[in-house]
Amino acid sequence: MAGGKLSPRQKMINLMYLVFIAMLAMNMSKQVLSAFGFMNEKLTDANATSETRNDATYASLATKAADQPDKYKVHNQKAQQVQALSIDFTNHIEKMKSTLLEDIEDPTNYESMDSEDKGNTYFFKGDNVTPEGQAFIDKINNYRTKVAELLGEDYKDIVTNVNKRFDTSDQKIEDGTQPWINNRYEGFPLISTITNLSQMQADVKATENEMLTSMVQGQLESDVSMTHYTTILV
Repeated sequence: MAGGKLSPRQKMINLMYLVFIAMLAMNMSKQVLSAFGFMNEKLTDANATSETRNDATYASLATKAADQPDKYKVHNQKAQQVQALSIDFTNHIEKMKSTLLEDIEDPTNYESMDSEDKGNTYFFKGDNVTPEGQAFIDKINNYRTKVAELLGEDYKDIVTNVNKRFDTSDQKIEDGTQPWINNRYEGFPLISTITNLSQMQADVKATENEMLTSMVQGQLESDVSMTHYTTILV
């Protein structure tokens, strides 16, 4: 049979098989797109919750700084600077998302957000990065560098996390390296790009939360330690 002519019936079976495979691929693709969309919804909700929680902690820290400036003033000053950087960065990302979605009639119809073109034209022009893409990279680098400088040696673990979360160095691929922005944003469906941006906003919220938790708990632990020390001396 090998090498022989296929009968009309066999040709039809083969064609139906190919159509079936294509339909499976299309359905799988739609499921993946929807999964990205639902993930983005979860991230958006979680980011809103984190923002509310962080804002309350910022306010609490400011109150502590006013009541006990010798203990909390420096912490509060650093926190306010990180908060300002975080607001600026997350707002920039939100504007990016709005621009990418501005021609989308129904932003909840995730299966329609399968095109790579919107993201590609936003971030790239030929082999070069667009001004918008470069501005995004600059924002990430600025946030990473300034937050790390503000936190410094007192918060080594958080600085390590910041450097990992907002790393924009070239990424390793099978046959060498690739620029970070190409690795993350070139050739991906629009909904994937939106979800990726929401994840970066979540990373900012996580950074703020880690910093605030460390500041408040660290001072409380220091107070307890000093109390025990004073008790021993007495």
